Amino acid sequence: MIRDPYRLRRRSLLTGAAAAATLAAAAACGDDGPAGTADDPIEISFEWWGDENRAGITKEAVDLFMSKNEGIKVQTNFADFPTYWEGLTGRMASRDLPDVFQMDYSRLRQFGSSGMLLPLEGVVKTDDFREGFLDTAKLDGQLVAVPIAGNTLGLIYRADLFDAHGVAAPAPGYSWDEYGADITTLTPQMGEGKWGGGDWCGQYHFMELWLRQQGGSFYTEDGKALNFEAAQLVEWWGTSAGLYEAGMVPPVETTIEWVEGGLVQDKLASEIGWDNFMPSFAPPVEELGGTLALAAPPSLDPSNLGLYLKPSMQLVISGATEQAEAAAKLVDFLLGDPEAIAILGTNRGVPATNTGLENVEIDANTQGVLDYEESVAQYLTTPPPAPPSATGAIEVKFGEIYQQVQYGEMSAQEAADLFFTEAETLLAAEQ
Repeated sequence: MIRDPYRLRRRSLLTGAAAAATLAAAAACGDDGPAGTADDPIEISFEWWGDENRAGITKEAVDLFMSKNEGIKVQTNFADFPTYWEGLTGRMASRDLPDVFQMDYSRLRQFGSSGMLLPLEGVVKTDDFREGFLDTAKLDGQLVAVPIAGNTLGLIYRADLFDAHGVAAPAPGYSWDEYGADITTLTPQMGEGKWGGGDWCGQYHFMELWLRQQGGSFYTEDGKALNFEAAQLVEWWGTSAGLYEAGMVPPVETTIEWVEGGLVQDKLASEIGWDNFMPSFAPPVEELGGTLALAAPPSLDPSNLGLYLKPSMQLVISGATEQAEAAAKLVDFLLGDPEAIAILGTNRGVPATNTGLENVEIDANTQGVLDYEESVAQYLTTPPPAPPSATGAIEVKFGEIYQQVQYGEMSAQEAADLFFTEAETLLAAEQ
C-alpha cells in the first residue's frame, strides 16, 4: 500500500520544445529559482520505492531541500518495489504521475518512449556524472533520466564460510561449473536448512549475463524481440538443474516463503546479485558472526564476464509536470548538495556523481563495492540498450514460468515454449 496517498491535480503536457521554452522563460527572470514564497509555496511531488529506512533518510534530505528552498513544498510518497510499479503503471493512462520519481532501468523505455518523461538535456545539471553513467539514461539519443547511483553484478559470498569449509575465494574467470562444484562442497557441511548458494536460473538478469558472456543479448538492438532461441533457454535452465535435483540449492517451496534474502537469514553462503546490495546485506550478516565479500560472477569465458555498469536507480521528471524548474531543482539538489549526499549515503548504491563520491561516507562495506568495481573495470563493456517497455512483465513471467520447472509441473522445454509465447505476445502488444 502506498503511504500517505494524495490526489495530484491535472497537469498540462510539457515536453520537448514546450519544456525548453518554459525553462528558458524562467531562466530569463533571473537565478532566484522558481516563483513561490514560504507563505505561498509551489508544490511538487516526489515518489520512490524502498523500505522504511530509505524513506526516513530520503524525507530528511527532502526536508533539507525545503529548508533551503522555502518557496517549494515537496509531497512525498513511497512503497515497496512491486506496489510502486503497479501504482505508477496504472496511473500512466491519465498521466497522473509524480513531478519527480525514481526510475528503474528496466522500465525506462516503458515510460520514456510514450512521452511520459521530460527531456532533461539543459534542464538538470549533467557535467558531474562519472564516466559512462549517462549512456544508460538516454532513449534514441535523448536524455530522459539521470542516474542516482550505479552497480554491476557480482558474486556476494560468506568469506568466513568459504574459508571454514576449505573453499577458495572466487577469482575473475571462475566458471559456472566451478561455482556449482563449490556449492556441492558447501551445502552438505552447512547443516540442515542451509545451502552453499541459491538457484540462479529464475532471474532474467542472470540469463542476460550468461548470454552476454557468449557475445549475445536478451533483446534485439531495437528491443522489439528476444535475441535468443528457446533451446538456449532450456540450456540456461539446465545450468542449475543437477544442483536443484540433488538438494544442493534451496527448493522453491522454501524460497517462496522468504521475506528476506538467504544471506541475511544465514541460509545461504553465496548468491549472485547486484554489488550495491553489499552495504545493506553486510551489517545483519556481521551480527550473525559472518563476513561478506564480493567476487566476479561465474563466467563461460575468462576474458568475457558479461558485466556492464548499470544505474541502480534513476531520477526522472514527469513530462506532464507544471513545475519543471522546481522539479529540476530538487533533482540537482539530491544529487549535488553535499549535505543531502551525506544524508542519503549509499542506500541507493555508490553515487553516480563525482561530488557524490567526495561527500558520501565510505564505510568498509561501501569501500568493498568500490574495490570490487575497480577489480572488474577491465571487463566492463558497453551496456545494452534500454530494454523494451514490456520488460517488467517479461521479468515476472520469466520467474513464474521457471517456478513450474522447479515444481516439476512442466519440463524445461515446455516452459521455454510457454515463455516465448508469453514474451512475444507482450512485445507485440507494444508495437
